[in-house]
Amino acid sequence: MIEDKSYRTTPSRETKELCLRAPQPEDGRRVHEAVRAWGGLDLNSPYAYLLTCDRFGEQGCIAERDGLLLGFVVGLALPTAPTTLFVWQVGVAPEARGQRLAGQLIDTILEREPTRFDFVEAHVGPRNQSSMRLFEGLARRYHADFEVRDAYPASWFPPGHDAEQLVRVGPLHAVRKTLE
Repeated sequence: MIEDKSYRTTPSRETKELCLRAPQPEDGRRVHEAVRAWGGLDLNSPYAYLLTCDRFGEQGCIAERDGLLLGFVVGLALPTAPTTLFVWQVGVAPEARGQRLAGQLIDTILEREPTRFDFVEAHVGPRNQSSMRLFEGLARRYHADFEVRDAYPASWFPPGHDAEQLVRVGPLHAVRKTLE
């Protein structure tokens, strides 16, 4: 069996246009393979990624250049709080990190329906400074409050997993700064 490497990017001297779009069901496998290859995220089942890309695609975003996956956001609208976007996972290819792509992905989701979401939430490990900076930047761009509170203690996870804090950004304001 030949492994599909379509999630990988190849360095190029040409600047191709970045495509930001809602995921489709067929993207589920690509996202799963990217999480496995890129590291740093909890790897979920292929079915979980297929399901979220299919049933919750409008709350997610895929970044591609020349058909190659550079990043993704898996998001969910909370059934108990439909105006809250819960960001389940954010992944960016190692070669695309440090370019504010994760923020662009979340902004794209929010801009699809500018009045739908009042809050963005995520669970973040206390040592995950890049995710904390991502959500702090989101709060700045949307002139919103940024809150962090304890959510899941490490004892609720298998050994070796950090505790998770709940990060909450909002309420989001219609006027926002241009991405820096």
